[in-house]
Amino acid sequence: MSGLLHSGARLVVGRVGLSGLRMGAALIVACLAGAEQFGAYALLLSLVGLAEWLVDFGQTDIGVRDAARRPRRRAAVLDALARTKRVQGPAVAVALPLLLLAAGQDRDVVLAGCAGSVAVLATAWLQPARATLRLALRMDRDIGAELAGVAVMLPLLALACLHRAPLPLLVASFAVARLVQAALTIHWAGPIDMHSATRLTPTRLAGQALPLGCAGLLVLLYDALAPLLLARLMDMRAVALYVAAARFIMPVLVAVQAVGSAAFPVIARDWRRDPAAFARTQQATLLLSVALAALLFAGIHGGAAFMIGLMGPDFVAGAPLLQLMAWTLLARAITTAMAPLIVIAGWQGRAMLLTLLSLAGQCAALFLLVPHMGVTGAALGCLLVELLLGTVAVSAIAQRATGVAIDWRPIATTIGSAIATALLIAASPIAGSFAGGLAAGLILLGALMLIGRRDAPLWRQLAGGVA
Repeated sequence: MSGLLHSGARLVVGRVGLSGLRMGAALIVACLAGAEQFGAYALLLSLVGLAEWLVDFGQTDIGVRDAARRPRRRAAVLDALARTKRVQGPAVAVALPLLLLAAGQDRDVVLAGCAGSVAVLATAWLQPARATLRLALRMDRDIGAELAGVAVMLPLLALACLHRAPLPLLVASFAVARLVQAALTIHWAGPIDMHSATRLTPTRLAGQALPLGCAGLLVLLYDALAPLLLARLMDMRAVALYVAAARFIMPVLVAVQAVGSAAFPVIARDWRRDPAAFARTQQATLLLSVALAALLFAGIHGGAAFMIGLMGPDFVAGAPLLQLMAWTLLARAITTAMAPLIVIAGWQGRAMLLTLLSLAGQCAALFLLVPHMGVTGAALGCLLVELLLGTVAVSAIAQRATGVAIDWRPIATTIGSAIATALLIAASPIAGSFAGGLAAGLILLGALMLIGRRDAPLWRQLAGGVA
């Protein structure tokens, strides 16, 4: 399992770096183009993200799962995946600007949708190569291609903002990033063998992935719902504050997802074949995910005013909102680490139902809380729904589906330490400053090291899951 450890470490570093670059992109637009343009840009990218998921729709994850379980069918799976993308990519790319036009959006928004369609096509193009890299446990190359794309995007985005370019050119820089990513992913994956004695029809692959695809679409709608409703119930400034705070939360979620992505092929392989190894790897994956989220939660909560101030003077009022949203990290870390078990067990239908309930719950919470609490109500509603219908429900279903028995004691200790650290810094004179964020992270890191020494036998056993 050393390959998992090395690949997972590289993937986490890469995901954190990617999130940092994306945060840089958000800072460029917010500082150079202003809050109104930043809000419009963020909303358009949310729509492009929805379109990109429609192109994938869970089929890459299902393909990786099936190919990892039955290596002899790998070529047939990749062939079916490639044929599916050749249909889905153009269909969704054409539909995006047409839907914006039908919705009565102005010319700039429709043209921005056309630029986003290029990104959608690139996303479809790279999926078979991405699956190949994941099966080879070379997720570092997958993330490396995305890093290169974003690195190319940043100077283009800065140039566009400095010249007060319209929204379509801002989105076009994102499309360039996706094209670079697709080219590098396909190059690093090398020639893909899709010749097989057996043949898997694209409709069969699509049918297997349908519940997961619907669940993923609902997750994206879940994340995009708050900005969309804030635009309707309040104004673009509220959207900008919410999206700006979310930009600081997303790097943590991306890093946590990287841990799960690195472990996914291994736990999918071991679930039936080696239940003991499966349980060790999942326990270690969950612990690593929560520890990473806890460290960054403490830093964000402790330095919220400094961090949100980086977006510009228009965003300073969002510091309490950022602190509230940071609490969601602890819940999302558990949800993100446990959710793949539902896919591995083949319970995608229940995942889709649970996500649908979460979406309905968030919608209800937003309509109830936002009129009374403003943008703070949006963050509070998301936190409550995530705790009840995300963390608790997903963990229960995942354990029941796979039969794994999670030891929640180290998880509770880690989260409790993070909360205690956040409260300690909040009561100090350095609360909200750069020093507050740094001190919170260092204090929690020291506490986790002490906990690790006290419970050394338990930690050694958990480390066996990835060593």
